[in-house]
Amino acid sequence: MVLIPRDSGTPPPVSFTETARADAAHDAARLLESADALSTAGGPDAKNQGLADLVTLLTTHAQALAAPADAPGLRPTSTSPAAATTEASDDATATRASLLEQLSGSGRKRLADAREADGGIARLLAAVGTSQLVHAETLAAAWQLPLPGDTTPANNTPPANNTTVPAAAPTAAACPSVSPTPDPSSATTDSALAAAVRSQQEAVYAYQVALKRLDDAVATAAAKDLQAHLLLLRQAEALTRANCGDVPATTAGYQLPTLFAQDPAAALGALETSALPGYGDLVALSTDETRQWAVDGLLSAARRSIAWGATLPALPGLKLDAGELPPLPTSAPASSTGRATNAG
Repeated sequence: MVLIPRDSGTPPPVSFTETARADAAHDAARLLESADALSTAGGPDAKNQGLADLVTLLTTHAQALAAPADAPGLRPTSTSPAAATTEASDDATATRASLLEQLSGSGRKRLADAREADGGIARLLAAVGTSQLVHAETLAAAWQLPLPGDTTPANNTPPANNTTVPAAAPTAAACPSVSPTPDPSSATTDSALAAAVRSQQEAVYAYQVALKRLDDAVATAAAKDLQAHLLLLRQAEALTRANCGDVPATTAGYQLPTLFAQDPAAALGALETSALPGYGDLVALSTDETRQWAVDGLLSAARRSIAWGATLPALPGLKLDAGELPPLPTSAPASSTGRATNAG
């Protein structure tokens, strides 16, 4: 005999991860409407390329954050991109300052939620938050406006609360990713940390090489970034030991792209950009202190990429073809949808 309890009719509780994703989708749609309204309102922002790029960026974010349950007719009103768009459209007095405040606030919220959400969504939230915060900083600089709550380090070093080197865990029992028979080809915290160590080792070597080829005007910035990577390397090694992993041995040298000889500044930008997926992997595969380090590292690497003139992807740390994302609901701004289609 099997007894099946009667359905109480009470819906299951919504997880923190799903709530964080829905909130991020809501904010992305609201920001998209605000940016589109500002760019089409005439005046100095009518042909502002930075705003046009932001509209395309936020369209990609809204598409990436949408869930299958967000289809028209199934979407909860509180987290609906369409509802957020309608709400934002009522405010026709959007200004540069308010847009910067909303954009930077959303970015910081996504980064905070990425520290607590489950794997894949955590990586997506970290990518969205990093992109939104860095673009807010870029627009603030272009518009010569202060960024609310700005805590950007002057030299793009790791945040002040993350300049210490973690202590190694004393026993294997304290290691979240320890495994008696690890598969070398599997994606684990250990493998992601090993990749992070190797990435920092290469970055240190590349900056040391580039410093000898850079003009004095930018050599100072490169020297500061080199110190940042030396610190990141020590932190990555310590986190690897704390997770009971084996720290990869230091390589004597690396074969750098020919771009380092032709344009070392551009090569450093490409190097920083290439490190973003590794941070994203570590965000998805780790927890606690290691996750915190990966989120902070993703943001710092994105800032350094921009500082060296590189083009930041719409979702740094996440390999994704924006052209394969589902379209937004038809209630989304027509002009923004058109821009996103052309960019994809």
